[in-house]
Amino acid sequence: MTHDSDISPLTRLVARLDAVAALHSAAAPASAATPAAVRALGMVPTHFPSIDRALAGGLRLGDLAVLGGDDSSGVSSLLLAIALRASPRALLLSTELSVDRVYERALAMAARVPVESVRLGAIGGEERTRLAAAATMLRDHAPMVETLLDGEVAALERVVASAPTQLVIVDALEGLLDAPTGHDERLAWAVLALKRLALRHGLVVLLGCHLPGLTGTRHDRRPTLADFGRGGAVGAHADAVLGLYREELYEQDLGVSGAAELRILKHRDGARGYVDLYFDARCGRFEDMAEA
Repeated sequence: MTHDSDISPLTRLVARLDAVAALHSAAAPASAATPAAVRALGMVPTHFPSIDRALAGGLRLGDLAVLGGDDSSGVSSLLLAIALRASPRALLLSTELSVDRVYERALAMAARVPVESVRLGAIGGEERTRLAAAATMLRDHAPMVETLLDGEVAALERVVASAPTQLVIVDALEGLLDAPTGHDERLAWAVLALKRLALRHGLVVLLGCHLPGLTGTRHDRRPTLADFGRGGAVGAHADAVLGLYREELYEQDLGVSGAAELRILKHRDGARGYVDLYFDARCGRFEDMAEA
């Protein structure tokens, strides 16, 4: 009997590519990777079509992806939106919100109901119907959610080890600080530790972070790779770096309400570029313009 360990990595790779090619031919005509091909390639799609096309099918097992943006740009909302679309279920680890508040936001997002209405219970008959339908859907498809109270990557790894998932979403990097001193050095170490965690467990880690360098004196506040700082750790260790930008945060009278731009600042396996999204601030919901 031949075991996988007896087969060279190159032989396994060629066999996998042959299997994927067969899946493509079976699904012809096809202009993009089929879901079966994506799984065979060890990819974890975001299920936002435009984002997955920009990432050549999605993120790969073992990847660390980092999503950053200015305050109020919607980084947490986009992370939650990806978690809600994930299949199989994602594990969402929040360093900022309780489990109940995460699900409150998820329910508002799924039902297209203002978050404030859900929080206050001020909902009408039609909204109540949509909330009930969304709650039923979320019972089977909602991400697993944990609140991290211990600011150490070791605590995060204990949670990950006990949760069967291919996608771990951490919101946010700054909450992983385990001491008040050596801020940038500790964040840089956390980035490296998360990359190692992704490789060790064979999963994708999607990490959110704040970008404090996007100041009011800067002409163009679209995120750049340099804005992620952290001693260069994000640029060095992340496989994909994504910057979220919403012009309406800075220019209120340009007719750009809801317009959002996700910039691919680094992609280890592909080109850089950007994706157009739409953000409904009332319910904290992101939409893919390709789905409109």
